[in-house]
Amino acid sequence: MEIDAQTENVLRWLRQHSGPTVRLGSAEDLRAAFDRVAVHLDPDPPRMAETISVSVPGADRATPSTLFVPDVDEPSGLLVWFHGGGWIRGGLRSHDAVFRRIAAASGASVLGVGFRLAPEAQFPAQIEDAEATLAWVLENAGQFGVNDSVVAIGGDSTGGTLGLVAGMELSRQGAKAAFQILCYPSLGPEIRSESFHDFAEDFGFSADDLGRSYQLYLDPTQNHADPRISPLLTPDLHEAIPTAIVVAGFDPLRDEAIALAGLLQGSGVETEVIHEASLIHGFLQMGGSIDAAKDAIERVGMVLKRRFRQAP
Repeated sequence: MEIDAQTENVLRWLRQHSGPTVRLGSAEDLRAAFDRVAVHLDPDPPRMAETISVSVPGADRATPSTLFVPDVDEPSGLLVWFHGGGWIRGGLRSHDAVFRRIAAASGASVLGVGFRLAPEAQFPAQIEDAEATLAWVLENAGQFGVNDSVVAIGGDSTGGTLGLVAGMELSRQGAKAAFQILCYPSLGPEIRSESFHDFAEDFGFSADDLGRSYQLYLDPTQNHADPRISPLLTPDLHEAIPTAIVVAGFDPLRDEAIALAGLLQGSGVETEVIHEASLIHGFLQMGGSIDAAKDAIERVGMVLKRRFRQAP
């Protein structure tokens, strides 16, 4: 499979306009550039029936979130989404179009979660925010017009790790979401797969940037084998909920996403893999510039519709 032609055009643009690298830029500059690129790549996402600011209570702070309600008679469910950005970037602005497109494609409401970012807040602050948000949503699903049987988890890149880890912790506590969809998840700082080396540069996502992001996210003494940091190193993931994994073909993280699917299946977890062979890491934010990315988001929506229909 060759890389998508429109994706090549986006990559050429990114090489000139993506802003500073993680190694050289300040957190503020990196976040501003990430938001600016996201808006450029998808400037006109679908309109929603409503967008509602939600303050999710937590142990130490409230987590600012936004509910995106699609223009349907009745939402099919509620998807709690943790955004990507390498632990240090991303938020409700960078992923506004992602939330909207997934809500429109699935017919489900999407709660975008504005968890804390590094380096101001290091591990495990992000995990704590994710767990508190999921627990609160499951307990208060009725406030969103659904019951807890149709609450799902979603996440892209590092947000996929948050969703996976937080979902397993709640499962241990007896509070399970219906299923989860993880898009090109980042699964640990020590993973060095073939795709990690093949696509380490010039594919819109730098392996060096990822390594530096983990340095800002983790204390230097942190054990990288901690399953909350590197879930791919966990020998048993049986507490995970039914999972769909979205894999991008030209992504440094492609092989670890595929390995996660195998580990989940080996742990007895119902798992499906959605291959988007012509696309790159971060394509969810490119639905306004790449037709294949827009189509892939529609397929994500179809998976969500089917999964919500199958929920008890």
